[in-house]
Amino acid sequence: MKAWRLQKYNKDVGAAIDSLTLEDIPVPEPQDGNVLIKTACCSVNPVDWKLFSGAMDAMFPQVFPSTPGFDVAGVVEKVGPGVTDLAVGDRITCDLGGASSNKQGPSGAFAEYCIAPVDFCSKVGDIDFETVVGLPLAGITAFQGLFTGIHKQDLGHCKEGDKVLILGGAGGVGTFALQLASNAGCHVATTASPAKFDFVKGLGAKEIINYHDQDWGEVLAGQDYDLIFDCIGLMDDLKVRAPKVLKKGGKFISIANFDPSAAKATDDIEFAVFLTVSNRTDLDKMVQMMKDGKLKVVNDTVYPFAETQAALKQSMGGRTSGKVVIKL
Repeated sequence: MKAWRLQKYNKDVGAAIDSLTLEDIPVPEPQDGNVLIKTACCSVNPVDWKLFSGAMDAMFPQVFPSTPGFDVAGVVEKVGPGVTDLAVGDRITCDLGGASSNKQGPSGAFAEYCIAPVDFCSKVGDIDFETVVGLPLAGITAFQGLFTGIHKQDLGHCKEGDKVLILGGAGGVGTFALQLASNAGCHVATTASPAKFDFVKGLGAKEIINYHDQDWGEVLAGQDYDLIFDCIGLMDDLKVRAPKVLKKGGKFISIANFDPSAAKATDDIEFAVFLTVSNRTDLDKMVQMMKDGKLKVVNDTVYPFAETQAALKQSMGGRTSGKVVIKL
């Protein structure tokens, strides 16, 4: 099979992307509790290229040569021992869960075939792969951050009537956060560039702050927001702006600020940063929302498999509206 491969870490992420090679490697065999997926589409998440520098090695240690990619959609080609709830031919999507699956062989999404734990996979019915592939990692991240939390880590618990600010509402995770919070009956504000105003308004934003020439900390000061969901990761957003906007005891939930000092940045705010945990239960709920017309995946650009490096570089450059997809 063809697979994109990274040979080693490189602190220069752009150079690391350039170093990716498209190689012929054996098709892996699914072990206990896993399935082999014939890839139809995969989507790009910032964590895909952030891993290339080695800065996230403690959380996602890579086994080199590694095949990148978390999000995949395709057809079950083969099931491993003990798998009873998926069958050959099922149309599925999943977040592969990162490097933990490397122990099963070449498992990244940027390949013609990949291995996935059955507990991460959701059946998608007749939803087209190009659309649904953008859902798993970004969608689960937004869902867990706003509502369910992960394991014993308490997170958003959004409810009807809450005032929620999404920092970075036009990005991959932000597009889901806007829709989910709006669907829950929250008053939703977000930051965006003027070119994205209509886009984020269409996803549920009631108030939009132009981050180019407005300071959201000043615009929303004193409005007692219940939650800020941070997809950007700027320390000044937490230390300087958030205390002006959040009510006392309000929550600042980040998917991007992993600075060790962030937890002690302010006394009056409940801060949490997290990485999503692949979870079929949460993913099933969002797939059903898509089927019911209550949630949509917005794609920015679709690249052919041969242009995977260009897809990664677009994601690295930021300023996307929704997801970057790779189609095989």
